[in-house]
Amino acid sequence: MSVAQTQTTPPGFDSLARMLEPYAPGEFLDSSWGVNFLHVRGRAGRFAHMMPWGRLSEILGRHRLDFPRLRVVRDGKSLPVSSYLRHLSGGRQKATVPRLKHAGLARHLREGATLVLDAVDELSEPVEELAKGLELFFRERVQVNLYAGWQTSRGFDLHWDDHDVFILQVAGRKRWSVYGQTRPYPLVNDLEKAQKPEHEPLWEGTLEDGDLLYIPRGWWHVAVPLAEPTLHLTVGVHNRTGLDLLRWLSDAVRASEAFRQDLPHLASPAERAAHNARLREELLAAWDDTLVERFYQDLDARAEPRARVALPWVATPDAAPPEGATVVRLLAPRPFKLEAVNGVVEFASMGQHWRFAEGALPVLRALNERRACTVAELCEAARVAPGTVRVFLSELAHKGFVAFDVEGGV
Repeated sequence: MSVAQTQTTPPGFDSLARMLEPYAPGEFLDSSWGVNFLHVRGRAGRFAHMMPWGRLSEILGRHRLDFPRLRVVRDGKSLPVSSYLRHLSGGRQKATVPRLKHAGLARHLREGATLVLDAVDELSEPVEELAKGLELFFRERVQVNLYAGWQTSRGFDLHWDDHDVFILQVAGRKRWSVYGQTRPYPLVNDLEKAQKPEHEPLWEGTLEDGDLLYIPRGWWHVAVPLAEPTLHLTVGVHNRTGLDLLRWLSDAVRASEAFRQDLPHLASPAERAAHNARLREELLAAWDDTLVERFYQDLDARAEPRARVALPWVATPDAAPPEGATVVRLLAPRPFKLEAVNGVVEFASMGQHWRFAEGALPVLRALNERRACTVAELCEAARVAPGTVRVFLSELAHKGFVAFDVEGGV
């Protein structure tokens, strides 16, 4: 059964739907996710709010961006960092500070270089909101990188990525060629190198403003600007593999005495066989039908939240939520299971074990399901005195579990 056919909408599904619009997300998950590329024609300007040229200019001017997060590349090669960045020494800590050489950067871009800025989801709230929603849905780390070009030189040669990518064409146009895999599910540090494709592309086309292109992990592709300003965002979904599962399981079996024990390589054949049988038995017992879900549950419980701070009140001891607080946002990057047992609600999230009285369940449930609620809505859901709810929310905020949107601030 596809996600679109389930009774309830999974957390983050709406973010995927908005990104793929007008293509149906259920159809994408059934026919494209992980197995085939997808090109979606979209309404011009639909991604423009995520990274307009003015915002990119402001980010470059106001942030201390250093290599390799900020790169300038041309024809598959990174240009000398010293030609567009200077590193100034100063201060008591004797640290160097990166400063942009505006003239040098502009010259490179005029001559055909591509500007690359990694992790722009940490620099733009609309991009961050998309990334957070997709992380909720895929239950994986999501990072968004930016690529901007002006002439016809390609930034990167024909290559493949070790993660699934969604290309969001924000402004201008870009010509793409997609070839497919030459080695199923290649790895960065693989035993065998994936060979460059010798056949013709499976698809060639031009991404227009508002278009989307999905490329599965390991698929060869290349993009070329068209002698006009072009900007796109690459949303990378870093899925786990069976190797990640094995590494997690190897840590999990540390609780086993047999796996902690030295291997009896100097013992008799019978003793070695008995020890081998014991290891296999305990491993197979751990490898039950719930293994993959337990793996993701543990990853969900340990996933780190994105930073969100509301100053000055959050740093003020025993302070109640500010009067201007209108919205409460859950910071936990993954959903969690909620149920009351013997009057207590317990769950793991953000690397911590949380324990609350059963009376907190309505507030926690509303936050878990909706991610963002007004203070008034949470007071109504709790059906207790508003003052009690505000004190509870203040405690959650000081522990980093929620954050407030404050009028005139965060």
